[in-house]
This record gives sequence, C-alpha cells and structure tokens, in this order.
Amino acid sequence: MVEDRQFLEKIKRDVLYGREITPPHVNIDKCKGCGHCVKVCPALVFELREKKSEVIFGEGCFACGHCWAVCPEEAVIQQESATATSLKPGPGPAVSADTLQLLIRERRSTRLFNDKPVSKEQLLKIIEAGRYAPTGSNRQDVNYVVLSNRQKVSELRFLVEGFMEKTFKVIQNRVIRLFFRMKFGSSAVDSLRYYAMGYQFVKNRKEKNAYFPLPFGSAVIITYAQSFDTMAPFNCSVALYNCSLMAHSLGLGSCFMGFVQIGANMDKKIRHWLDIPKEHQSYGAMVVGHPDVKYHRLVERKKPDIKWR
Repeated sequence: MVEDRQFLEKIKRDVLYGREITPPHVNIDKCKGCGHCVKVCPALVFELREKKSEVIFGEGCFACGHCWAVCPEEAVIQQESATATSLKPGPGPAVSADTLQLLIRERRSTRLFNDKPVSKEQLLKIIEAGRYAPTGSNRQDVNYVVLSNRQKVSELRFLVEGFMEKTFKVIQNRVIRLFFRMKFGSSAVDSLRYYAMGYQFVKNRKEKNAYFPLPFGSAVIITYAQSFDTMAPFNCSVALYNCSLMAHSLGLGSCFMGFVQIGANMDKKIRHWLDIPKEHQSYGAMVVGHPDVKYHRLVERKKPDIKWR
C-alpha cells in the first residue's frame, strides 16, 4: 500500500502535473461535520468519521480547490488553491445570462487594427482570464508565448508566410497530395488547396491585404502544452477563448490564427523562433490589438444541430 501511494505521488509529480501537490488538511476544531467536502471531492480524498471530515487519500488530491471553496467554516484548506478570505463569490452569478450572451455575441474576429500598442498590463490581465479556465483533471498545464510588440509580430508574420508558401507549393504535387490524403484525410487536403488558391489570389493583387494571411495586430498570444496529454487541445483552446473574451471586455480586438498554430508545430524554424520545448505542441494562437473598425450590429449564426434524447 505504501509503495502504491509512493508510485501515485511520483506519477503525479513527474508525468501528470509537473509539480508537487500538497494534500489538504482539516482543522478539526472548526469542522462541523457537514460532509460537503466529502460529497464534492472528485478524488475521494475525504471521509466523514465520528462526525468530522478526515483526509484518507491525500495522494489522490489534484488541487481542484472544491473542498476549500465549499466548506462554510473554512475548516478544510488546500494550500495551492486557497485564496484571501475576502475573495468570495457573490450571492448569485456575477453576470446575468442576458449580459453573458451579449458579451459572447459582441466578440468578433477582428482583423484590422490601429497602431496603438497593447500594454503589458492589458496582456497580463488577458492571460489571467486564461489562467482561470478549466483544465482536464486540473492539470493547469497551459503555457504561453507572448509577442508584445509590432516588430516581433512582423517577424512572425514573415516566418508564417514563408511556411504557407512552401506548404501550398508542395500540395500542388499529385504524389504528395495522395500521401497527405492517406495520412490526414481528403477534407484536410481539399481545405489546404482551397486556402492555397485564396492565398495566391490575394498575393497577385497590386495592394496586399493588410491582414492576409496574418492579421497585423500589436501582440500575439500562443498557447502550448505537452503533446502526450490528450486533454491539451481542450485546455489550451478554452484558455485562449477566455483570453479573447477578456480582450473584448478591455476594448481590444482579437482573432484566432490557425496557420500560426500549424506552422509552430510543423515548421522547425518557427518552432525554434518561438522556443517551444520538445514534447510540446501549440494548440492555439491569437492576435490582439486595438480595433481600427467598429461593428454596429450583431450577426446571426446557423441554428445548432441538436439531438434530444
């Protein structure tokens, strides 16, 4: 049993979470035996014994903080997730459903920006929103690369355009196209050919579009995580979407950039320039800046396909 628990601790630290996680502890004098921590703990860390909560499987704790958040007496403390006691939720949700719906619909993919820089304080606030996004098993494994000035964004744009040129040229070869279809599927190859034709069309125009293929904002945020983690794409995507909502609330525009993400994973030059570690992959990229246009109305989306059971 002791060996099993030591194994769990090692796997948690070295493989799953990359950090030590301190088990929660219970202040017996404060505990009233309500059992809320027992009910909400997804790792079954607690058990109610003699009308008091007791930690019986501390090795299983992954610091989700439910025990700390739910205890009315502040008797259960998980050190990594505990916050100042003044930080408490309100009596109801912080925003109404209608306000949240409006925020979600207001956020649009902005591709035209003015020259005003995005401050470091704004970027940190944006990433804070990503920090509080949910992650699978509470891994909290989302990492960020931030390009905070126009020169760096311009360098990235140059690298990504070079990668796209090479990719679109290669996809014209029928043999390579057949290989790609076998490996990635027909739809992926057809999509690449579609983008290749669009890219060539815009490139041949006398005046190059200001935002094709990479929107030219003041800053870029790229997320990455360990490639072996099956939850990494979800974790990074949700975090980056949180970031986009915060950017909008700060009066900034944002746009997700698929080709930057693809280039960061497939092109060694881009990967090295971004300094993404081995055994990691990019799972999202987003440009941020001050919008150069104002949208005056909301747009509609197609109705969802729902199967009610």
